[in-house]
Formats: sequence, structure tokens, C-alpha cells
Amino acid sequence: MINSCQSLYQSYGLNCNRQPDDKQLSEFVPVIWFELVSNSQPDDKQLSEFVPVIWFELEKDVDKSIKEENDRNKQKYFKSCDQLQNAVQVRFCWDKFQEEDPCRFVKTSDAYIPIHQFWSETIDYFEFQRCGGLISHVNRMLGSEVNKAQGLSAAGSEQKLSLMSSAVSKRSDDYPALEMPSGNSLMELLDGLVMMYHIAAHKSLMELLDGLVMMYHIAAHKQLGKRCNLRDNMKEFVESLQDTQEKINRCPPDEDAGIREELNRAYKVFHNKIEEQSRKMAWVTAVTYSKTKRSDVEWLLKVVLQTIKRAAGYKLLFQYVPEYYILTAINAFNALFNFFHPTVPFESLDNYNETLHNYALFITRHFSDHRILNPDVREEVVQALACFICYPESLKVLESLPEEKTKEMIEALITPHENRSLSQTNWILVRIWKGCGFRFRFTHLPHLVPSKVQTAQFGFASLQKPLPSYVFQDLIRKLLLQDGERATKFLDMILNQLNWSFSEFIGLMQEIQQKVTSPELVILESRQLKICATCFEIAVCLMRIIEMIVTKVPEVFLDPALSSSELLLKRLIQVLCQILNRITARNGIFEGVVSLFIQGLPNVSYFPIAGAMIGILIQLVIKSRTESKQAVLRYLISDPGFKVHSLEYLVGKLSSDTKNDEDILPEEKTDVDDLTKYLKLNENTEFTQHHVKEDDLCTICYSDQMSVTFVPCGHQSCRNCISHQMMSKKECFFCKTAITDVTDLKGASILTKSVKSGKS
Repeated sequence: MINSCQSLYQSYGLNCNRQPDDKQLSEFVPVIWFELVSNSQPDDKQLSEFVPVIWFELEKDVDKSIKEENDRNKQKYFKSCDQLQNAVQVRFCWDKFQEEDPCRFVKTSDAYIPIHQFWSETIDYFEFQRCGGLISHVNRMLGSEVNKAQGLSAAGSEQKLSLMSSAVSKRSDDYPALEMPSGNSLMELLDGLVMMYHIAAHKSLMELLDGLVMMYHIAAHKQLGKRCNLRDNMKEFVESLQDTQEKINRCPPDEDAGIREELNRAYKVFHNKIEEQSRKMAWVTAVTYSKTKRSDVEWLLKVVLQTIKRAAGYKLLFQYVPEYYILTAINAFNALFNFFHPTVPFESLDNYNETLHNYALFITRHFSDHRILNPDVREEVVQALACFICYPESLKVLESLPEEKTKEMIEALITPHENRSLSQTNWILVRIWKGCGFRFRFTHLPHLVPSKVQTAQFGFASLQKPLPSYVFQDLIRKLLLQDGERATKFLDMILNQLNWSFSEFIGLMQEIQQKVTSPELVILESRQLKICATCFEIAVCLMRIIEMIVTKVPEVFLDPALSSSELLLKRLIQVLCQILNRITARNGIFEGVVSLFIQGLPNVSYFPIAGAMIGILIQLVIKSRTESKQAVLRYLISDPGFKVHSLEYLVGKLSSDTKNDEDILPEEKTDVDDLTKYLKLNENTEFTQHHVKEDDLCTICYSDQMSVTFVPCGHQSCRNCISHQMMSKKECFFCKTAITDVTDLKGASILTKSVKSGKS
């Protein structure tokens, strides 16, 4: 059957690739916006010129059911691509105007929607929101800026708009000149210097082009996705058919007849299903996933990217752009990259490099754009960047962008942002590092089957091979060393998230263990299992980010010249020891739940968290300078949660989760041995500690002596605790009074400057 499917595709492959030109399309496509042709549907004679001829030839020979199915497919797939067929008509009309007046109209390859179309009332955008929110809100906030951008001013008590003279108007200093893709300037139109014919033509073309973008967002992209699902389903059935055939071949002749009969029945079911889907896929290949349709989507993507690029130059007026322009740019690229490919390879685009470059500029410019208010739209852009960075070609494009663009992107990634999902941002940082960390070269966890059991938040992109970016790693190091305040806030955010995510994970594990060990039958909720697995993955991602920082920028933790390094190192050791203590406790929660192999927790195992933990400790203890080792060792040994035997237990679990010894590099084995030997050798080292009376201990951490006083309330704590508090809040731990100053016990001010400036 597999061979017959292959021969089937070969037999009509040439016919599927016979694509009509624009003239042919304009003769049969039902046009809904203008009267170029009648609205009648094409007959079979017209269709047979460029669709799989094999189905028209076979219709007279096949049974009635297949013929009826063929008729349904014919109507379904042609109806589903009407939206993309309209792109041909828009391009046809646009080029027609351009041929008649080449001085005033640009070609379709340079088409875009001018920004003033978005604030004018010439186009009805229905209930679609703008990047800045509701249109009423945007008008209220930016109405005066619109007038300024147009060179208009309010004159007289009636507030009538009038053109400002060139001597008074300073529009060009604040905003670019308003241009239109027809080649005319807005001022020429307002002054009546352009013929009414061109004004009407420009208005019609803008309405058609904007309607095409809207239609793709509403319907066309969803239809492309459904056709892609058909291809994926067919692939799964083919794999199942192959698997069944192999089982039949391995089945001994003397085997139970019932087993062989069941296998033959399954084979027949898969055979019939593939036969049915192959007929549907023939229509999809010829009508939807064709080079002509792909060129339409490519052109639409170029139009949208050009529109967004030009609108972005108008500062806050960019908020007039409808949200669906941002989403259409992302969806159109996704369609070219995932839906049409591999039927029509993405690399065969006419403007392959230009498309990648323009899209890279778009996502780097707008993934942290404060002008986009809708959090869902921002999430879409962040996720687009997360997927884009996973592939070799796209990563090279990102690295080759102008330095100011890559710098802005990395600055946004390492800057705390309340209005952006931190999980996706952290995932991008992990992808930048993946392939460089300790035992961090896998595409999927060693104990899991790829893409079958483990979750994939970003689809196929998350299962790409590790592809570290040394360019971005070096840029992260440069930015963190240049700005100590940014580095401190970034690491404080990472440590806070790590502490929160792991605490939530342990809490959920306790609930799961209680249900599992309950004498009553309790069904575990899939939602609870998913949240538990997500918290674990977030914690592991954060630990890998810390591993990257400790490796590339160890100074932020180990340089005594930096005021925050000691505090950050102490907090890091505390969090690591807490995690180590929890996951290595004999007969503890982690070990108990992991040993049950619960279906909803496939990623929760020792390997990912042990690899990240050991990678951090190797960099802190083995790879650091001698004086830094002593500081790390002092905090490790003095922490009550740290035990060398716990670390050895974790190393053993890490090895047991690895099925292939080739995954372990010789230097990694050496580093692990050196780490355990060094810590065992110094486990009993006694560091000089001053005896502190219990009454003098800091009541926040109970580990250091109280050394500072808060002004004006007079409460006291140790310096580390108040420094940590000042990173996020400027209020007393106990009475919540706003802190105006921090003094030592002798009354000398020590943090006044930090408090006033909001710095730690």
C-alpha cells in the first residue's frame, strides 16, 4: 500500500504543479469585491486545466461514492482558498493602475498601507482593537498628535482644522512626511493637486488591500492550518500502516490465527484511511499548498511587514495600527515556514533571505514594544521570537542584525518587565545557552521518546537540536558588566522566580503524594499535574540561566569589588541548598513521586535538575579562582541544608538516568569527580565565626547579627536582609513604614543614596 501511495503521488505530481497564471485565475475565480468577471463558479473543464487531472479522468471509472467524495473535496478546497485568490485580483488591479500611471503608483512589490488610513474613517474596522486599545481611547490620547503629524492645527473658537504654513509647521521634525503607496503625498491630496481619479483609485486600493489582510486574519490562515492537520494526520496513518506491516511480517506462521486476523483487519483500516486521505491531499497540494498560493502569502507578508515598519516610525501614533496586522505578520510567516513547507519548501522562496531579515527586524523591534497594550498580542510576538531563535538559518539572521537592534533585544530579555510573560522570555535565554551547559546537549530528555511523551510548548521548534548563540552570550556578558544595577535586578528577579517556582512545585508534589498514598481511590486531575510539571520546568530553566550567568559573567557573584556580589552569592547558595535538600531526601516527596512514573509528569525526573545543579556548582567551585572558592565554600559548608553525601546521591541519580555513556564528555566526568573530592576534603573545614547572642540575631534570617537600623521606625535587621528588601520594596519588614534612611548601629547612614534613587 505504501508503494501504491508513492506511485499515486508521482502520477499526479506533475499535474499538481501545473499552476495557472494571473490571467487564467482572473477568468475563473469568483470575485467578491469588484466586477472583473462574473460570480459564476468554474466548470470542470476549466478546473481540469490545472488541478489533478487524474481525478477527472478517473471519475467515469470509479464507483459513485468516490465520485461524490471527489465533488465534495472539489467544492471544499476551492471555496477554502477564495481568500487567497483575492490577493491575485488586488495585485492585478494595483499593477494595472501602475502601468497606466507609473509616475504616481508604485508596484505591488512595494505596496503598503499608509498609517493615516488607520486613523481616518474611510475604512470600517468593525470591533477590531488597535495596538493602543479601543479606537475611542486612542483618539482621546493621541488626537492632537494626529493633527500634528498631518500638519493641521485647530484655529478659532469653532476648532476648525486648517493647514499650517510651512514656516510654522514643524511636522517633519517630529514625524516623517506622510506618504502613500500611490506615489502621492497627503499634502498634495489635501491641496487638490492630484486628480480625483487618482484619489478614488488610491482609496479603492487601500480598502482592498486592508480587506485582504483582515480576511487572511479572520479565515484564510485558519483554513491553511486545517489543511496542514490533514497532512500531519496522513503521515501518522502511514507510520501506523508501516508498523502494522512490520508486525505482520514478524508474525510466525504458527501464531494464533486470531492475532493475524486482527493485524490484517487493522492493516485494511489504515489502508482505506490512507486511500481516502490521499485523494484529499491531492486537492490540497494542487489548490492550497501550491507555489502560486505561497507567493500570494509571501506578498501579503511583505505588505504587512512594510506597513508595520513605516508605521513604527511615527512614535506613539503606531498605536493606531490594528492588532490583526501584528498577528497577520506572525501567522503569514508561520504559514510559509510550517504549513506550505515541506510541500513547497520554505527555502525556495523567491526572496528567502530578504523575508528572513525583514521578519527578524519585525520581531526584535516589537517583542518588547510598550506601544502594544494587549498582553495576548505581546505574547504572540514573544513566542514568535522564541520559535525563530531555534533554527540555524534564522539564528544567523538574528546575529547578523545591526548591533543596536541585537543590543535592544538582549536588554529587553534581561530587564524585568511586568507586562510580559517571564516563562517565554526565560525560554529564549535558555535556547541561547543550550548546548554549552553541563549535560545540556540533548534535544529531548534521555529517558523519554522524542515528541511522543514530552510536552512541546512551542511545537516542533522546542525539539530542535541545541544551537547555542555565542554572539548573544557575549552580548549578555557585556551588558551585565556595563550596568551593575541592571545585573543586580536581573539576578534578583531570577532568584525570586526560582525560589517561588520550586516552592510551588514542592507544594503540588505534596498534594499529589497525599492523593496517591490515600487509602481511598482518588483520581489525579490533569490540570494539577500540568501545573506541577510546568513549575518544575520553569525551575530547571531558571537554573540553566543561572548556570549561563555563572559561566559567562562570574564576576556578578564572585567579585568582591561589586557591592551586591556577596548578597547574590549568599542567596544563590541558599536556594541551591534548599533544592538539593528537597530532591535528595531519602524516602522524600520527590523520590516518592518520581518513582511512581505518573503519566502526567514525564519531565519530572532527576536528570534535568541534577544536571543544572551540578553545572552551577562546578562553575562556582572548580572553575573559579582560589579566593572565590573560599567564599563559595564558606557559604556552602555553613548552610544547614548542604551535605556532601546528598550531592553524591544526586550524581548517582544523574548517571542512572543516562542510557548512553557517549553523552558524557570526559571533561565532565573529571569535573564531577573534582567537585565531590574537593567538597569531601573540605567538608569539615571550620570557618571562624563570632559567637552571636540569640537576642542579637536578625529576626528575618536568624543567621547574621543585626547591624542596621531603619529610619524612621527604628526596627533592625542584618545588612543582607535589608539590601534584599530594598531591591523590591522600600518599607519596613515589620511595620510597613516607608524607609527614608538606613544607618549602622552607630548612626552612620549607609543606604541613603540607594533608598532615594531606588537602587540596591
